[in-house]
Amino acid sequence: MKLDELGEFAFIDRIARGAPKDLGAHVLCGIGDDAAVVEAPHGVQLVTTDMLIEGVHFLRDVTTPRQLGAKAITVNLSDIAAMGGIPRDALVSIAVPPDTDVAELDALYEGMGEVARRHEVSLLGGDTTASPRDLCLNVVVLGHAAPEEVLYRSGARIGDRVLVTGTLGDARAGLEILLGRLDLPSTQADPLVRAHLEPTPYLAEARIAAISGVAHAAIDLSDGLSSDLGHVCRASSVAAVVNAGDLPISAAVRAAAERLAVDPVSLAVGGGEDYRLLLTAAPDGVEALRGRIQETSGCPLYDVGEIVAGQGVRLRRSDGTQEELRATGWDHFRAP
Repeated sequence: MKLDELGEFAFIDRIARGAPKDLGAHVLCGIGDDAAVVEAPHGVQLVTTDMLIEGVHFLRDVTTPRQLGAKAITVNLSDIAAMGGIPRDALVSIAVPPDTDVAELDALYEGMGEVARRHEVSLLGGDTTASPRDLCLNVVVLGHAAPEEVLYRSGARIGDRVLVTGTLGDARAGLEILLGRLDLPSTQADPLVRAHLEPTPYLAEARIAAISGVAHAAIDLSDGLSSDLGHVCRASSVAAVVNAGDLPISAAVRAAAERLAVDPVSLAVGGGEDYRLLLTAAPDGVEALRGRIQETSGCPLYDVGEIVAGQGVRLRRSDGTQEELRATGWDHFRAP
């Protein structure tokens, strides 16, 4: 059945029937009215939104509907994690070509529901409309935190260590595979493709950092280390030095770089969509923070550099030489 056969209101009913039923006790009214009604928690409210547009953020011929739905929620949860917060509720608006198969939309919302349930997030509704050609998703996630626990980009301090929660460049290499520009054995290609299509929100790790007292700033690596660390530096009026030899680069990314005839460091610092959590933290608290995160979630915490006085981000090579690390991540409005 196609969407133009089902109709808008039957589609909304279908979304409502498929949405998670175990809404939190704070939800007084979910899908079905002009607005959702929720009780406001103590502390501060966090609000984030991300839009995913076909042909810009995803390609439907290489992404399953379930993966797309899951990623649409995940990238917003990643923003809440970057603030040190707890996600609570989500609203989803969708623009759909009328000839879209309803089964595809069912799978899309199933992917959203799976991620929402895993992280105890309520899906409260949203908006539906027709699109003349491409699929478009917009997700809003609401979260909360105690005021003193919020991690801002502007909190980095001179002397802080720069920490990341996983390997870098995997999603960029995965994109090269999906675009048909890179061929690797499946044992190397599959985890890279999954890294691009199925990112992880580091919510537990971010909460540990937020309450630790040693983390000063955070951001999620959506646009690449060179770009996102630059955002932190500008907001904090500091500079950063990244050690090339300390960057966590997987064997699969190194193999991809060899095939592409590029420096693996360039993939690690310039590739977007990794959605790792980047933290800056007081140096004397790093080991304790690493231990708490490892014990709780098993996630590694890599020390890749330091916050220093000045402006911009520099890359320190193994021979001690330094070079400017220009922002090479994705920019929607800059000419390639």
